Amino acid sequence: MVKIFKVPWAAWREPEYLELKFPDSWDVSVCSMTGAEAPQISDNEIKESILNPIGTPKLSELAKGKEKVVIVVDDMTRTTPVYKVLPFVFEELEKANVAKDQIIILLALGAHKPMNRHDCILKLGREVVDTICIENHHPYENLTNLGESKIGTPIDVNSTYVSADLKISLGGVIPHPLAGFGGGAKIVLPGVCGIRTLEANHSAGMRGIGAGIGRMTEIRKDIEDIADKVGLDFSINAILTERGDIAALTAGHFRDAHRKAMEIAKENYSTDYTLENQICFFNLFPEDSELNQSVKGFNFLMTASNKILDRKGTIVLMSSSYEGRGYHSLVAETGAKLYNNLGESIIWKAFVKRKQVYFFSPNISLSDLYHFFPKSVKLFQDWDSLIKQLSDDYSDPPKAAVFPCSIQLAG
Repeated sequence: MVKIFKVPWAAWREPEYLELKFPDSWDVSVCSMTGAEAPQISDNEIKESILNPIGTPKLSELAKGKEKVVIVVDDMTRTTPVYKVLPFVFEELEKANVAKDQIIILLALGAHKPMNRHDCILKLGREVVDTICIENHHPYENLTNLGESKIGTPIDVNSTYVSADLKISLGGVIPHPLAGFGGGAKIVLPGVCGIRTLEANHSAGMRGIGAGIGRMTEIRKDIEDIADKVGLDFSINAILTERGDIAALTAGHFRDAHRKAMEIAKENYSTDYTLENQICFFNLFPEDSELNQSVKGFNFLMTASNKILDRKGTIVLMSSSYEGRGYHSLVAETGAKLYNNLGESIIWKAFVKRKQVYFFSPNISLSDLYHFFPKSVKLFQDWDSLIKQLSDDYSDPPKAAVFPCSIQLAG
C-alpha cells in the first residue's frame, strides 16, 4: 500500500501536477498554505480592483492626454496570468483615447533570459502578441542613468520605460528573500534596470542593508526610493493561489496598493506545519522552470522554527527545471558578477549545517546540479529511487512533511 499526494508542477507546462507516492508506513503530512484552496478571482473582481485603485486616481484619468504608455509585466519565472488582467487595463486606456499603437509592453526580465513568441502567447495571450508592441528588457543596453538612490545605488533604467508618459506595472506578489515580497516597485528594480543597478541591489544584504522574507525590508525601501525617482504611475499586484492563479488583486499607488497586497499575501501564504520531522520535501513550484531559481527552496526554512527538522534530518528540494539551468546573467552564469556555489553561502552554513540534502528533478544533470550546489547533494531523476534511498536511510518509517510550493510562509 502507498500514500499518494499531488503537488503543482512545471510552471507554464504540462503536467500541471506531480503525483508523490510514499510507503503507507511513513508518517507524512502535507503542509499547505492557508490560501491553497482559495478560488481564483472572477473577471468582475479583477475589473473592480482596477476601477477602484488605492491611493491614485483611476487609470482612465491618469491616461488622459498621454502619448506613450508602457506596461511592465513580470516574466516566465513568475506564474502571474497577465492575460487575465490586460483586457481591463486596455479598457481603461481606451476611455482616455489611448490607441494600441501608443502602448508598449515591456517584459521585466531583470537579468533573466529573454521571452520568445511562445512565452509571450502563454503570458500575454495571442491577441495581445498580434496587436501590441512587445519588448524584452536588456540589462546591458538601452539604458538611461538617473543618478543614485539615497544609499548610493546607481540608477540605470530601461530607456523605453524612462521615456514613457504613463508607466503601469503588473506583477505577482510572492515572498522574496531580499525585498520581502515581489510586486509593486520591484518590477522596476530589478525588472527594468541595468546590470550595475541589479548588482548593487542584489549585493546590498552583503553590505549590511536589511533583507528578509515576507516583510518590509530596507532593500524594499531602496527599491521604492528608486521608483520615486524613475516614476511608476499605476501598480497592479496579484496575490497567487497554490496553483499560480490569482487569489486577490490590488491596484493603485505603487506603495499603497503594494502594502495592501502584502497584508493579503501574509495571510494567504501563511502555513501551519508539523515539527520534529526527519524529512522535509520542498517543492519549488511556481519557481520551478529553471534550476537557478532553486535557492528559493530554502525560503520556508529561513522563516520557520528550527524545530521543523531534526538536526541531522534530510532536506529534499523538488523542481521540474524543464529549462535546465536556465539563465541569470548576474548570479547564475560562470563568471557572472555575483555567481557563487550555494555551498559557500550564508544560507547553506546557517540552515543546512549537518543535514543531508537531496535534489529531485527529471530534467537536470549532475553538472547542472553541481554548478549551483556542493557535491554533497545527491541528485535523483526518478521518484521511486529517491524514496528507496530515503527508506534505506531510515531504519524506522520516518516522519515527513511536504510543502507543495515555494511561496509559502511559516505561520
